[in-house]
Amino acid sequence: MKTAYKSIGKSQRGLLPVAVLALAATASPSIYAQAPSGSSLHLYGLVDAAFGNFEGPTTGVNAQDRAVRKIDGGAMSTSHWGVRGNEDLGDGLSASFDLSSFVRNDSGATGRSDALPAPVNVAADPVFSRAAWVGLAHPAWGRVRLGNITSLFFVNSVSSNAFGDSTVLAPLNLITFIGSPLSGGTGWTNSVAYDSPSWGGMNFSATHAISEGQGGGNTAVRAAFSQGPFSASIVGQSVKKNPLTFADGTSSNDTRAWQLATSYDFTVVKVFAHLGGIENRGTAAAPLDASYRLWDLSAAVPLGAGRVLAGYASRRTNDKVGAVPATAAGGNLQRRVLTVGYDYFLSKSTDLYLMAIRDRTVTQTLGNPQAMLATGTGLAVGMRHRF
Repeated sequence: MKTAYKSIGKSQRGLLPVAVLALAATASPSIYAQAPSGSSLHLYGLVDAAFGNFEGPTTGVNAQDRAVRKIDGGAMSTSHWGVRGNEDLGDGLSASFDLSSFVRNDSGATGRSDALPAPVNVAADPVFSRAAWVGLAHPAWGRVRLGNITSLFFVNSVSSNAFGDSTVLAPLNLITFIGSPLSGGTGWTNSVAYDSPSWGGMNFSATHAISEGQGGGNTAVRAAFSQGPFSASIVGQSVKKNPLTFADGTSSNDTRAWQLATSYDFTVVKVFAHLGGIENRGTAAAPLDASYRLWDLSAAVPLGAGRVLAGYASRRTNDKVGAVPATAAGGNLQRRVLTVGYDYFLSKSTDLYLMAIRDRTVTQTLGNPQAMLATGTGLAVGMRHRF
């Protein structure tokens, strides 16, 4: 992926989110007054914070990890804010845009993480790394978007998962995106995306992220069906933008991946299931042929003003993979994650949650003929507010 603001100075980057927020807050009345009829502009976002005791990072435990007490700025959802707008162009045609930024509300920093050094060489998130696109839509033709767009693989995972978009507590997202062999991350820059209309509950999407000299480009296709309490979807992607250039993943390898998702709402419980695979092809300089199989089950049970949530996910490979240091996280042979907890809604916009997580990894370590097992537990209590 590619950062997009080389002309902005380092000090100015930190001030940009503040300046945009201030502009939106002070200029909203005049913006709405001057907007053409049928147009809209909205400031939106989510702030999530949790206090917890975690053993090992979200990328997985290792044999030398010890429990750490901390504040996490985004355990059930990654905190973010954004501005989106829409204009009615007539005859059913509309124009829209979305500019959205991640924020670490535990420290006030922009993005999800700082730059990662060699051999990963991943830069810190730019300001609008969550979304930055403009598009045209029509009810009969669908929608076309250009820019930095959420990957279809991430859309498929979070839209059919009891824990939604959590990358700290959701078992499916942890084994798929965090410390995983999957490359491409959760958002693709320099993308062209098409989303079809819905035909009897069926729709499809396609995205291509243009290479711009990075080695091939990324392509993904997704099809989804929803009818009453039943939903199902399938997604496939090929990632060849090598290397990545901001913290939307930590692997520069070429990969192919697929995922089948399904859910059914029995009213007393909603059940979700996933089955998928990742083919790690390595790089041109260091080719690799390793296959991983992933599966997940999760459920949401309504109880009082909230929901009991539970999920279990597994990723494993039987192929030969390179040994890593005993301090490496994630498990290059196997990772299994179990999370259970309760999510209580104070209102439609605000909820409190209590979650417990168990992380288990099996890693082939350097200088050790036997695979090493590491386990870790975590407990988090937090609050999430949408605006």
